[in-house]
Amino acid sequence: MNALKILIFLFMFQGTSITAQKLSDYKWKNRVLILSDKNLDSDEMNTALRTIKGSTKELKERDIILFLHQEGTFYNLDKKEVKSESSNIISKYFSGYVLIGKDGGIKAKHPYPLELEDLFNLIDGMPMRRLEMKSNN
Repeated sequence: MNALKILIFLFMFQGTSITAQKLSDYKWKNRVLILSDKNLDSDEMNTALRTIKGSTKELKERDIILFLHQEGTFYNLDKKEVKSESSNIISKYFSGYVLIGKDGGIKAKHPYPLELEDLFNLIDGMPMRRLEMKSNN
């Protein structure tokens, strides 16, 4: 039940961007963070979702959209399947997280636990993000 509350909260956080039908629809618009595990309700994934719940402002500032991955299939936060043109983004049984940049390239791929501070530092060091921060000031 707790996981369901987190998913509902995160679904609301994603707003209108959830209307895209494929991961490639986010290219040049959003960074994509994928949480992957063999079970969508695993302790590791739920811990990562709780971590993310506490950082929604920072995620929005960095244009991060969140997806879930289980055994080769991608899901949005209400657990509806999302099409992906590339099945090799994540191996079928990978347990961890993957960051895909706005350019569509894989920027980070790590096992759990999700370290948001490290992820934010990585993103903030990217040239595109530096331009975004400069234009927002």
